Amino acid sequence: MIGISFEINGKKVNPNNIGDALENAMLQQIGESIKKSIGSLRCNEHNQTPKVLVKGKSLDKLSIEVSGCCDDIIKKATDKLN
Repeated sequence: MIGISFEINGKKVNPNNIGDALENAMLQQIGESIKKSIGSLRCNEHNQTPKVLVKGKSLDKLSIEVSGCCDDIIKKATDKLN
């Protein structure tokens, strides 16, 4: 399964542990959208899934960083997310 993590203002965040219901819903929706886009993606050579880091200074300024076992899986995931 694809690994998705969140980092807000330099701190790791678990959407399930955010006290604000709106912020929780936003992060959950982002995670579900990413899973829908690339959740089934696997590297043909290494049989690994991409890793995604959603980060930013605040919830309204988030960016997505993709990492993986090789450049090929990173490119495939990035292309699908764009």
